Amino acid sequence: MKTSIRCTDCTSYNCSIKRFCTEEQLDIFADSKNMNFYHKGDSVFREGNTMQGIHFIHTGAVEVVTPDLNGREQVVRLASEGSLLGHRVLGNDKYYFNAIALSDCNICFASTELFKQICLANPEFSYNLILMYALELRRAELRVKYHAQMNIREKVAQAFVYINEVFGINSISKSFNIELSRREIADIAGTTAEQVTRQLTDFEEEKLIQRDKREIKIINLKGIEDIVKDYRIQ
Repeated sequence: MKTSIRCTDCTSYNCSIKRFCTEEQLDIFADSKNMNFYHKGDSVFREGNTMQGIHFIHTGAVEVVTPDLNGREQVVRLASEGSLLGHRVLGNDKYYFNAIALSDCNICFASTELFKQICLANPEFSYNLILMYALELRRAELRVKYHAQMNIREKVAQAFVYINEVFGINSISKSFNIELSRREIADIAGTTAEQVTRQLTDFEEEKLIQRDKREIKIINLKGIEDIVKDYRIQ
């Protein structure tokens, strides 16, 4: 389903287009882009699809995943409001990973040609894009490096820290601002749903979390962060 919103009226101030483009460029972008709605579980794009442009998350949450040799999906990245999707494929013909909605989403889409025009015309936008790429790459490299050294307890704790960084925790309910299944948490942690469930029991006994059916309340975020304090990702 498609809808529309002018970039000048957009309230997503984390969006790179909104932050670093001129009003004239915002008008050009708004006239050329589409905004598409995705239900939770929908594919934004799939591995092997032809790469046609860049996606900007207006609202909602997305996971970028890739299947391993056994067909199980591994989470490459979590993305929330203002994040770009598909930019890692620039210069290639096809996507080499999957992007799946973790919640209902509104996502803007711009053609590769439009994105290229903005990059060439706006040095500030291009420079900040380079900084974003560098930060993403550094964090991804550290996650790969640390993952091989972590035990299950540390992997699940690191997953919680990462989920909090991307989506945050509701100040009233104390739960994450996104609903995730045990399997989805396991995919982020790089482990199994069964191991996540066992670790949640340990965390609850240590008063780090509290479970209410499927909901996980974060009681002691610092305690969780301390578990992985030697694996800092900045």
